[in-house]
This record gives sequence, structure tokens and C-alpha cells, in this order.
Amino acid sequence: MSSSIPRPGWSRRLHGHLSLARVSNSPTVVTNVLAGAALAGGGGVTLLPLAAALVLFYTGGMYLNDLLDLGIDRRERPGRPLPSGLVPVKEAWTVTAALFGMGLLLLVPVGGATFLGGLILVGLIVLYDAWHKTNPLSPVVMAATRAMVYVTAGLAFFPYLTALLVWTPLLVWATLLALYIAGLTYVAKTENRRGTARFWPVALVAAPAVYGLTGGFGPGAALLSLLLAAWVAHSLTFVYGKTRDIGGAVGRLIAGVCLLDALVLGVAGAWTLLPLALAAFLLTRWWQRHIKGT
Repeated sequence: MSSSIPRPGWSRRLHGHLSLARVSNSPTVVTNVLAGAALAGGGGVTLLPLAAALVLFYTGGMYLNDLLDLGIDRRERPGRPLPSGLVPVKEAWTVTAALFGMGLLLLVPVGGATFLGGLILVGLIVLYDAWHKTNPLSPVVMAATRAMVYVTAGLAFFPYLTALLVWTPLLVWATLLALYIAGLTYVAKTENRRGTARFWPVALVAAPAVYGLTGGFGPGAALLSLLLAAWVAHSLTFVYGKTRDIGGAVGRLIAGVCLLDALVLGVAGAWTLLPLALAAFLLTRWWQRHIKGT
């Protein structure tokens, strides 16, 4: 006997999975990997399993976020893929486990240090998803997850933390990326709050561009810093301007991660990878128009 509840068509169901995955933001993880590897002086074919693994972790984290927020979404966002029934909950749990498992398997041949970095990253993702609603430090945890993408990518090419001269640039830029993500996450958490958002997150999201301009990295890096600064300023007009659109601001700031990574690639001298970072930025913005990134 057939069920009276209609099942969604395959295209709608696929769109539901892509929405759960926040697939439009995936290019920002790829550029994080390129930047982290460039800071460690690495490249080549190793970038492929690295990027694939870390995108899988990111995607698994997005699925897990919706799964753990299912009760809230049933009340506040019933149109989301899980509460609406577009994607079955059991299926989403299976996909989540598969994404994390495949990501870890891809890191096994890359090296023990990289695998350990991946385990730490997965732990941070799970911690954020499980405790972001009531945790006042959740922006810090989210920031740490993105910083660990840089570190995990760097470990694939320079697996010894004791070489301070090599690791200093990576740790500096991982910290700047963390500041950017912390500011972005704070802005995202103000979406359902009344009143004007506080201004201190501006310092966080502007920090990478300011450092790029003042660090003496050359005219190319200065130009990329100005590009990042202009995009951040544009994005923040949706937070502090007359027309308040927090979702629009957050989506733009997420895309701006690619521009931050482009700046890092310029500082690291990996100019041949710069077109990939800029293309990833455009792809993210285009994709966000079809599949929401928040």
C-alpha cells in the first residue's frame, strides 16, 4: 500500500541536500587550503586530497548543524530541508557520517600530522555544532575551525611545528583568518536581535586587510588588501546602513574569505594560484544566489 505523503522529486531532493551542505560556500574552503599550503611552501597533487577532505569536513559540519538544530528549525524554520521532510533525517545522518569518514580516509596517505590536524578540526566542528546556541564563545570556536584549515593544510607540507621561521607566517595568517571569522560569526548571531549591531566586529573583519596594507608585502599585496577592504566595507553596509540585511552581509563576508585567501597567496608569492582564488570568489557569489550560504 502506497504512502499518502508525496515524496519529493529527485531534483527537489537534490536541492535539499545542496542546501543542507551550504554548497555555495565550499569554494572558500578550497581557497583556505591553497592559502595554508602556500604559507608552508607546498603545492602539487597533494592539494587535491587535502582540498577534497576539508570540503567534506565543512559539508559534514553543515549537515550536522541542521541535524542538531532540528527541534529549533521545526518551530522557527519549518521550510528547511529536514523539518519539511524534503530530506529524511536518517538519510542526513548517514550522509554526515559518510562525509566525515571519507574526509579522514583521504587524509591517511597525506601523513600522520595532517590526519591529526583533521581529527582536531572535526572535533572543533562537532563542538561548535553541538554548543553554538547557548555558548557565548561560539564565534571563537567557529574561528578556530577555519584557522585549523590553514594549519591542517600546512601540516601536509611541513609537518614539524618546531621550525618557527617557517610556521610564523602561517600562524599569523591563521590568527587573522580566525579574527575575520569571529567577527563574521558575531554579525550572523545578531540577525534576530533588535537594535543596532555593535561596532567592534568591524575591527575583526578588517584586521587581515589592515595587516596586508601595513606589513610591507609589496604593491601587489597592497592592491589585494585594498580589494579585500573595499569588499568588507561594502558587506558591512548591510549591517550598519539604513537597509539592514544581516543574511546578505554574512553571505558577502563569507565570499570575502576567498579574497582574504587571495591576499595570503600574494603574500606567499603563489601568484599562479591567484586566479583560482578570485574565480572561487565569483563562484561563491554566483552560487549563493541559487543556494543560500547561511
